[in-house]
Amino acid sequence: TALPAETATFKKFSGTEQTKLTGIEDSATIDQTGAEVKDLIVALADDVRQIIISRPQTGQKKIYAIQTHSDDKQEIEQSDTAES
Repeated sequence: TALPAETATFKKFSGTEQTKLTGIEDSATIDQTGAEVKDLIVALADDVRQIIISRPQTGQKKIYAIQTHSDDKQEIEQSDTAES
């Protein structure tokens, strides 16, 4: 059986893409502890850091992301599922 022709396209990372990759641990996975996450958040500049502690109960919303866009408008992502 013949192998399909190579169709991959290679390009250099943009500055933004490289910045996203800089500082990621070599063995980073989804197993970060709460303390590690807190340290990363605290290390952010004040103008990009917002912390909301949420302990929703039945019927309340759980906020899991807040983004501030360049026009200073905020986008809030939420879930109707309460934490257990």
